[in-house]
Amino acid sequence: MNHKLLLTQHCIETEIKKRYNKDIFDYIKSGADPAGDLEERIEIFQEALETFDFGLLRNKYPDLRGNSDAAVTLYRDDSDRLHITIDEKDIEP
Repeated sequence: MNHKLLLTQHCIETEIKKRYNKDIFDYIKSGADPAGDLEERIEIFQEALETFDFGLLRNKYPDLRGNSDAAVTLYRDDSDRLHITIDEKDIEP
């Protein structure tokens, strides 16, 4: 599952935190998630928050600092590793 991140107003770390917190709230509010999509999103965002060096990412990739119209996507590959793409180009998280 690909997660498009909107970085027009804030950085990647803030966007992931916002999405994580919203998904946690929605999960608690609605109870069980029969499709598992919500749980999967929570796990991916939590792993990103725990493992990514956001300072390094922002320094290395200016589009991740915010105020950017770049198409940024967070996804998990077949090997269960998290990846980020900027305008469809894989970067090293």
